[in-house]
Amino acid sequence: MAKNIGIIYCEKIQDSSCVGCAKCYKAVNDKLFAFEGQDDVNIVFKTGCGDCPGLVLPRIQLQMLCMEKLETKVDEVYFGTCVKKAHGMMNCPMNLPGITKKLEEVYQVPVHVGTHDM
Repeated sequence: MAKNIGIIYCEKIQDSSCVGCAKCYKAVNDKLFAFEGQDDVNIVFKTGCGDCPGLVLPRIQLQMLCMEKLETKVDEVYFGTCVKKAHGMMNCPMNLPGITKKLEEVYQVPVHVGTHDM
């Protein structure tokens, strides 16, 4: 059975039609990097972090509510590599470890940081 995932991207790095998102899709479709060795994976949502300083928790709350209404289970959530870059190299103010932990606690799904190579 396919695994349903959501991806959170950095709004400072991405834009509304960023071609960089192609890297996330390629990693999922070709089972590369974070998805290596996994069976079928479906991206069921992508959403931004909420921009700096970040409103990611309310965004994910709305996204999960939408998924529930669509009767679509979310099995895992990934912060895109763009979020990892922003956090590690660009002084992103998001408390990535704290938000990761909170999302795992609230939604009872694994949360990963990074989807593909840099």
